[in-house]
Amino acid sequence: MITLWAAERRTVDTAEFGELIESMADAHAAPLAAELVDIVAHISTEILRTPILRTAPQFVALGYWMRAAAIRRIVAEGRAAVPDGNVLAPRGLALHLPPANVDTIFVYSWVLSLLAGNSNVVRLPAKVSPPTEALLAIIVDALAGGRISSKNLFCTYPYGGEVEQRISPLFDLRIIWGGDEKVALVNKVPIRPDGLSIGFPDRQSVALISLEAYDRSTAEERDELAGRLFNDAYWFDQMGCSSPRLLAWIGTAVNRETLARDLYSRLQSVIERKGYEVAPSVAVAKLLVTNELLAEGAGHRGEWYSSELQVVHTAEPAAALKRGPGGGFFLECTLGDLRDVRLLVSRKLQTITHFGFDIDQLMELARGVAGIGAYRIVPVGQALDFNPTWDGVPLLSHMTRQIVVKAN
Repeated sequence: MITLWAAERRTVDTAEFGELIESMADAHAAPLAAELVDIVAHISTEILRTPILRTAPQFVALGYWMRAAAIRRIVAEGRAAVPDGNVLAPRGLALHLPPANVDTIFVYSWVLSLLAGNSNVVRLPAKVSPPTEALLAIIVDALAGGRISSKNLFCTYPYGGEVEQRISPLFDLRIIWGGDEKVALVNKVPIRPDGLSIGFPDRQSVALISLEAYDRSTAEERDELAGRLFNDAYWFDQMGCSSPRLLAWIGTAVNRETLARDLYSRLQSVIERKGYEVAPSVAVAKLLVTNELLAEGAGHRGEWYSSELQVVHTAEPAAALKRGPGGGFFLECTLGDLRDVRLLVSRKLQTITHFGFDIDQLMELARGVAGIGAYRIVPVGQALDFNPTWDGVPLLSHMTRQIVVKAN
């Protein structure tokens, strides 16, 4: 069944769906147009005033990211990136395939593609949460009646088979969010011969904490850090690619264990204050992974703070990093120097969050891992902040084309 999300939700068959998408192929707006900025800003305002959304941190973060001032900065940067004499053009018709476990990511890529002037088809999961339903209603209402309403389609259809084979060759751009298997499976179905398919597969992320900086921090600063770490790890049950699974303590302080337990105790207090709970199945999975790591020798100490927070110290962080079940399961390790972080980095590593390091140290770290992995280095608390350059890919420039113009 193919469901179209509109003012009045309806279902269509494969033939009608294909014809509908074909009719969108040449329907584009001018890239970075003021009217597009206004639409995004209006959606932002509605998100931040809707009760079911303004109490959920991931939707509040989305609303702030879409504020008029923030979008105008993205537009200004997009225009500045176009060489003099070139004309910016839409790439064409874009297909967005978001994951099921992060219920706001489809909006980020859709907004950028909308700003690029593209027509957009967004495939939604078969089941969406009530907040996501409210978000979709805001988006559909913002587009209704406008001249670009027919250029943006939110829908649900089954992966693979007749539907995907029918529509994929129509797309100039495809954005795939999900695991390695999903990206590989989707890429088996070709889009237009001159189309661009961008995959965002499985990634892991880590947090770096300076022992020296934490040791000299005040109680208020430590509480603030614990709150920011909670936001990074727990918004999506630690299953977002940007959510840290490993905490690496950097330095040689003799009181490392005392400092680490201090942070975890403060994090546990945040968990209790926020009322976060994991499903019993997740709690059991965390215990099983803890025991497996200890039995294999990959972990040599496990600490249980609650069903929502478990920590396993490992001497094999790169290998153990692949094992996290989420839901508040942290691996931890100690590294003597920031340069040792390179030992953790692979193509699978996406985000490094940090506490207690200055810009010169972070730039040196970035140069040391360039070409290996780690595509974002941001402060603790900003792991889930979306940036138009994601996984090292400047999305807006990939979502547009440039026409080269010369007079002589």
